[in-house]
Amino acid sequence: MADAGAAPAAPAAAEREPILGMDIEEEKFLKETAAKIAVSSVTHPLLTTKTLIQLGHEPFSLSTGKTLIVAGRNAYFLPNAFSYAKQLAETHPAGWSVLMTGFDSGALSIIAGRYTSRWATKYLDTHFPEMGGKAEHEGVDERELTDEQSFRRMLRAAIRDSTVRTVATFAARPFTVVCIRQIAQLIGGETKYLNVAQGLRVILTEEGLGGLFSGVIPQLCSELVLVWGCHMVAFGAERMLTRSGIDQGEDKEKAEKDYKEAQKLISMLTPHVVSPFAYPYSVVSTVMACVGSGLVVSFLPYNPTFNNWQDCYEYLRPHGLKRGARLFLREQTGAVSVGMDKQLYASNKHFA
Repeated sequence: MADAGAAPAAPAAAEREPILGMDIEEEKFLKETAAKIAVSSVTHPLLTTKTLIQLGHEPFSLSTGKTLIVAGRNAYFLPNAFSYAKQLAETHPAGWSVLMTGFDSGALSIIAGRYTSRWATKYLDTHFPEMGGKAEHEGVDERELTDEQSFRRMLRAAIRDSTVRTVATFAARPFTVVCIRQIAQLIGGETKYLNVAQGLRVILTEEGLGGLFSGVIPQLCSELVLVWGCHMVAFGAERMLTRSGIDQGEDKEKAEKDYKEAQKLISMLTPHVVSPFAYPYSVVSTVMACVGSGLVVSFLPYNPTFNNWQDCYEYLRPHGLKRGARLFLREQTGAVSVGMDKQLYASNKHFA
């Protein structure tokens, strides 16, 4: 028998008081955004390193080795991303804090992108529910659809995702540009872009509104290649999976489990299959973000003058479009020079 004097039971999670007047969906979104920024604070040193590598800044000596670690041909290798970050921190006056350069702008870019994506998705659902086609067969198991029905569902999702991603890319781009420039100025030891607010003001004053969107087109190309590539690869893999008979074994429970695991594997691997096709545009976007900045990296001998992003793409095509694509085994395929210390270094500078 319950104690009559016992305190009343705590209200269920669904009945608790909302935080700051937010509903459960808004609260969940806010928590996910906070978690993403927290993860970003841990991974930002790698972003700093990757950005410098994409800009062609390779100040540390090469090593020699085999292309397949213990086999393959002899080759020159750039330091891996973690070694690069360590050497940068050890040689820069700011020490390890240099690896957090641009974090304020990067965090605001994440926030702007996520909130704009959420708003754009709701706007499409409310005002343009049939963009890309009617919402048919949503949530229906892939095995219950014909190829045509599955394709129509994929096409609608890709069109809507492309629209949302485009809006989010433009909304976040000003903060992305400031972040890239904050990191890029480490190359010349400059202090032109001190923080996100001052950086935005400098760009608006010197370059106008267009400067805030430097390199946005190649970034958008990268995003759209990812969106369409992932949808189409997943569609093809899912349709092949439905024909494979993996879910038709005698043990129905095991067969269904195998099918679900195969679906998860497809979902996990698809971005890795598509990413190499989108990555070159990401490199071009990073380089173009510095055009017009007045930073050392935007002039000779670091880079020639680019009239548009297509010029930059062609310039980087021989050896530069894969800059930073690997964390390890970063083979130097371009020119090599001998430094004052008799060590070998990558020679990425351009001389007209």
